[in-house]
Amino acid sequence: MKKTLLVLPVLLLIFAAGCGQSNQRSTSQKESVKTSQTSHKAKKASAKKSNGKTSASQSSAQSSSQNAASTTSQTGQKAATAASSGTTSNDQRLATLKQAVFNQIPNAKWPASYPVANSQHLNIFATGDQANYSIFFSPGQSALPYNDPTLQNINAELAIQKKTYASAADAQAQVAPARSTQGLRQVAIGDGIYAASQGAAGSSYLTWNEGRWTVTVKASAVNGEDPLPLAKQAVAWFAKNALPVPDTHGTVDLAVTDANTRQNQITWTEGNALYMISGLEPMHTIQVGTATR
Repeated sequence: MKKTLLVLPVLLLIFAAGCGQSNQRSTSQKESVKTSQTSHKAKKASAKKSNGKTSASQSSAQSSSQNAASTTSQTGQKAATAASSGTTSNDQRLATLKQAVFNQIPNAKWPASYPVANSQHLNIFATGDQANYSIFFSPGQSALPYNDPTLQNINAELAIQKKTYASAADAQAQVAPARSTQGLRQVAIGDGIYAASQGAAGSSYLTWNEGRWTVTVKASAVNGEDPLPLAKQAVAWFAKNALPVPDTHGTVDLAVTDANTRQNQITWTEGNALYMISGLEPMHTIQVGTATR
C-alpha cells in the first residue's frame, strides 16, 4: 500500500512534464506558422510594390514611345502639307496667269506645268496678239501683277514666241535644215541612240535625230567642255517626254556654256506659224518644251 502511494505522485509528475512539453511544442508550432504567414505577407507586399513599379515604368516607356511616334508623325505631316501647299500655290499661280494671257492672246502655246522654287513666284510679261506674240516667264521673290512694267527690264529665264508668215514654206524656211551626219564619228548617248560628233571653230557638237526633230548639243572646246553629259540627259528626258509634233522638221539647240542668254532653243512650225521656246538653262528649256502645247 505504501509503495502504491509512492508511485502515484511520481506518475503525476511525469504526466505533467509531458503536458508541458506538448504545450511548448504547440506554442512553438503556432509561432512558426505565424512567422511563416508574416514572411509570406511581406513577400506579397514586396511583389505588389515591385509589380507596381514595373507597371508604372512600362506605362511611362509606352507613353514616351507613343509621344515620340506622334511627334514624328506630326512632323512628317507638316512637311508633306507644306510641300503640297507650295505645289498647289504654284499651280494656282500658273492657272491665274494663263487666264490673263489667254484674255490677251487666245489659244497661245502654254506649258501644262512650270517648275518654280518654293521661295519664288512665277511672273509673266506678254506682248502681241494671236498671230504674233512673245510670252516671257520670270520667277521672282514677289508675285507681281500680270504685265507689271518692271518685268520689261528683267532677263526672262524662258520665252514662248510665235510669228506668222505668209505661207507654210516661208515659215519652214526659218528652221535650220536637217544636217547630214554621214561619215562622222558616232558616239553612244543612251537609249540605243548614237550621235554624230564633230568640231569646228573652237566648239564641239553632238547631233542626233528624235523623230522629226534634230537635236544638237554644243560645248566650248576652248573651255574644255564636253557635250556628252548634257546629250545623255536630254536623251533620257526625251525617252519619257515628247516635244510637240512639227509639220515637217524641227530643231533643238542646247548649249553647255552658260552665257546668260536664251541660247537654248526649240524651233518648229505648224502651218504658216513659226514657234520658238528659248531659255537660259538647257534642261529647263526642254522640260518646259515637252510640257507645252
